[in-house]
Amino acid sequence: SMEPATPLGDMRNFIEKSTFRGLSGSTNWFLNDHITVGATFQWTSFYQKEDRETWMFEGGAVTATAWKEFYLIPMYANAKYHFTNELDSRLLPYVGFNVGVAYIEQLATVGTYEFENKVWKFALAPEVGTLIPMGMEKSWGLNLMLRYQMAFYNENDINLLNFLNYSIGVYWKVFKRGERY
Repeated sequence: SMEPATPLGDMRNFIEKSTFRGLSGSTNWFLNDHITVGATFQWTSFYQKEDRETWMFEGGAVTATAWKEFYLIPMYANAKYHFTNELDSRLLPYVGFNVGVAYIEQLATVGTYEFENKVWKFALAPEVGTLIPMGMEKSWGLNLMLRYQMAFYNENDINLLNFLNYSIGVYWKVFKRGERY
């Protein structure tokens, strides 16, 4: 899925701009007509250029053009509850919860000074969405989703690294619901 994102909370103190640089992939298995479990892998990149910014550091300060970046790669296990099944409706709304880890790179370049921080952090992401089945056998469709991502960062004056993803993706079924290997 293509996943634009908007920074929220403490993250906005470092980067304010929304990004269109985000991709994700998920796999889910139906346990019954309403509950799925699975995994999600995502990549999101935030970037912002400040034409003139002053950065204070021990022993001085520098004023110059600043490039600020965040790269996030969350890896989640997830569970979703689907309110209807595909035989009942043309829309299949769901709520989900993701839990896992996120690899985070925070980069800042001011003049010739460069700051870089690379860490792994615990992450959570509740989501809401709807599947829109298509095709004669409803074997594929669109997935519209909104996900609130949180990584417990606690680095560089940012306690909670949080942002909102919006997604329009395509899904397809490998096995019909109820079929087993």
